Amino acid sequence: MNILSFDVGGTQIKYGIVTQDGEVLTAVVVDTPKQAGGAGLIECLCELVRHMQQQHQIDGVAISTFGLVDVDSGLILGAAEAVPGYAGVSPKAALSQEFGLPVSIDNDVNCVALAEGWRGAAQGVAHYIAVAIGTGIGGGIVLNHQIYRGHRAAAGEWGYMKIDGLIWEDHASMRGLLSAANAVDPNAFTDGRAVFAAYDAQVPLIVPVVQDWFKLLARGIANLIYALNPERVVIGGGVSARGAVFLDELNAAINTQLLPDFQGMTEVVLASAGNHAGMIGAARNWLQTNKY
Repeated sequence: MNILSFDVGGTQIKYGIVTQDGEVLTAVVVDTPKQAGGAGLIECLCELVRHMQQQHQIDGVAISTFGLVDVDSGLILGAAEAVPGYAGVSPKAALSQEFGLPVSIDNDVNCVALAEGWRGAAQGVAHYIAVAIGTGIGGGIVLNHQIYRGHRAAAGEWGYMKIDGLIWEDHASMRGLLSAANAVDPNAFTDGRAVFAAYDAQVPLIVPVVQDWFKLLARGIANLIYALNPERVVIGGGVSARGAVFLDELNAAINTQLLPDFQGMTEVVLASAGNHAGMIGAARNWLQTNKY
């Protein structure tokens, strides 16, 4: 079975063929036609489907996309400012009508969470959450192996939580870390990797900045552990490339925020589904939607 899987981002669209076993056979990246608006983005997807149909037998189309998504109608509900006019359109309905194929769609972080449960760091785990740490902080919630989307498809938008009176993602994301580091050493850092390099070198100005960042990040994750009691927390985003060192630092910080009875109850791990996680998760959602 060949599922044509799309991972639609505000900057790029990744697409290719994913099998029913989660194997990515092909993967291509194109720029998102942001200036063309929502209608232009849908037409771009249609053109890519036509192109792929010339090369492959396609059994269905799976879409992972930025924004809040009504998975039934496929309507983009909001949080999609990267492409003007994207909110209010339905890629699912448009592609289904155009090609007569079964189409599924979900939010990108939900798809990443599904990928981690299928082919990544949460395989075999019934209850887990995925926390994506990037420019902001988003996530996906999996209960009994199923994505929990909430009343209006907005579950997992915990970056907006207030922690210590601060909007969590404004301060505990990579954007927040970079901003805090440049506040104490103006214009010294261009990315999080440089901040961590200074931290590893024990630069006196930066050590307390990173320590405070870990404390705020850990406090938010501890709150999620209290609220959801997941078996596993999967940490994704660019910061996970720091690897075992980052994981050890984060686990130590989380344990200082948890009561003794909760320490060790939830395993915190790094995402491992890889660069194609959005495509893989979209395919998983398609298979679940179509009862395969």
